Amino acid sequence: MASPAHCETYAWDFRNGHFDNLSLVPMGPGAVNLLRPSRDGLQIIIPAGYDVKTVGFSPRFKIKGDFEITLEFTILSRTLPLSGFGTGPSLYLSTGSTHDSAASLSRVFRPDGRDLYGAFAAQVKDGLRQPSAKLFEAPFGQPLTGKLQLKRIKQDIHYSVADHAWSPLREIAILPMAESEVTLLRIGVSQSDPNSAAKVILHNIQVQADNLPHLPSKELRTAQLYRPRYQPPPGPQSRRWLWQLLAACGMASIGGLWGWRRYVRC
Repeated sequence: MASPAHCETYAWDFRNGHFDNLSLVPMGPGAVNLLRPSRDGLQIIIPAGYDVKTVGFSPRFKIKGDFEITLEFTILSRTLPLSGFGTGPSLYLSTGSTHDSAASLSRVFRPDGRDLYGAFAAQVKDGLRQPSAKLFEAPFGQPLTGKLQLKRIKQDIHYSVADHAWSPLREIAILPMAESEVTLLRIGVSQSDPNSAAKVILHNIQVQADNLPHLPSKELRTAQLYRPRYQPPPGPQSRRWLWQLLAACGMASIGGLWGWRRYVRC
């Protein structure tokens, strides 16, 4: 990491009972109903019977250079998935499309009943995407609290976890990625399969980097902020009202003409 004097930082404590709408964008099917700010933090609900895959949020800024991203969470409840990689809180970042470099760190409940940390990275060499992944045992039991941290130093991602909110972070893996600008950071809860259910509270998030382009605190509120690529741009305003108005005018004209002819005949 660069020295703190040259770093930029974004931090948000969800225990203030609010969601940072200026800096963060909700994402995932039904995110508006599944994200619930509270005094304990941001509660994310993954309902069974619905294929939501991932529910959470993404910053409205990019991440450039070396960085450190830390998330603190509590898992309130979860059900055993029938298939898939696992259900639980996760950090995911990408430098472009699904063909570009990416990395993720998660704490997941697996279909075989194991509680694991999953570290993933994808590096592009000679035009080919080379993925690598590692799994590590996590303590099983209550309370299910902890931290996830992704740290990039040059071309390497350092994966660190804390087994409890009060425990120090410990590094579990180092995987190669890239030095490219991070255009997407996704924070949330991943669903293993449509039968999975979970309730997770995110307490706080901190992002520290050499540079955070489009950081809202540096922009005017009227300035155009960065829009993550999965967030569709605003479409043209609907002109339904105009067609309704023209139809109403047409019906009024027909009615007026019919009435005038009837009056003349009389």
